[in-house]
Amino acid sequence: MLNGYGYLGLSRMAEVLSAIDTGLGAELAQQAYEWKKDILTSFYYARAQAPVVPLGDGTWCPTVPAWTEGTGPRALYVDNETFYSHGTFTVADVLLGPMYLVFCEVLDYSGKDAEMLLDYHQELFYQDNAAFSQPYYSRHNWVQLKRGMVKPFLQTYYHTFSALSDHETYAFWEHLYHASPYKTHEQAWFLMQTRWMLWQEQEKSLHLLSAIPRKWLSDGQTISLDNVASYFGPLSLHVTSAINNGEIIAEIFCPSDYQPESVMIRLPHPEGLKAKTVIGGRYDPVRETITITPFNGRSRVVLKF
Repeated sequence: MLNGYGYLGLSRMAEVLSAIDTGLGAELAQQAYEWKKDILTSFYYARAQAPVVPLGDGTWCPTVPAWTEGTGPRALYVDNETFYSHGTFTVADVLLGPMYLVFCEVLDYSGKDAEMLLDYHQELFYQDNAAFSQPYYSRHNWVQLKRGMVKPFLQTYYHTFSALSDHETYAFWEHLYHASPYKTHEQAWFLMQTRWMLWQEQEKSLHLLSAIPRKWLSDGQTISLDNVASYFGPLSLHVTSAINNGEIIAEIFCPSDYQPESVMIRLPHPEGLKAKTVIGGRYDPVRETITITPFNGRSRVVLKF
């Protein structure tokens, strides 16, 4: 986690400074690149030393320790040590470990390494796809969202906030055993996960409604975003479901000087049906998304079923 965040911070500094001081920006970019190579070297070395574990589907999966000095996940007790903290034996592997290398852009979220991390984390470290302690520190659901795994993302989302939010005050606990109340960290990550569900930037593309439950588009339902903040400036979205009349309509408005080059919006039918006619973009029936490119600041999408 610490190496991942360190690399990401330096990389972003280089990106910003390249517009202010090109020489310094280039120097920091090179340092970030070298750091990333070192992290990857240690990652693959640590993986080679760690045990493989059986998965529920009958396959075996490599593992990676929480930090490079380890010889495997601490929860497996590969080393002769005792470790228990924050109400669980899994805190180091899940809340500090290698999954952060995907979130921090050291590993590609669409690659085999990310898939491997998800496979054994889901097998060993989660219940109902949520971590056992301080679950908002685990970045697995971000990886799942990026990989188009909507149901696992929603499983984490609902199990986590329903278990951590206090039913009297609606503030959040830090732990599932209800210690440390009124945690702004947990509340902030709940809001951030809600943002990811509704809108998220990916390089020069804007992704909308990537992980909403399909029931949110039952007949007569609407989804509205009014001038929410995005990397591309103020964004407004209005979606109306008229499933009984066989259509879903979405209107997107993002008129800033730095518009996204493309917009991808997911509009899932509440019963899983695929659109017969799509107006306003290129339709992917597998991911239930419409891609609008180029995007000129305003667009209207109509799905007919």
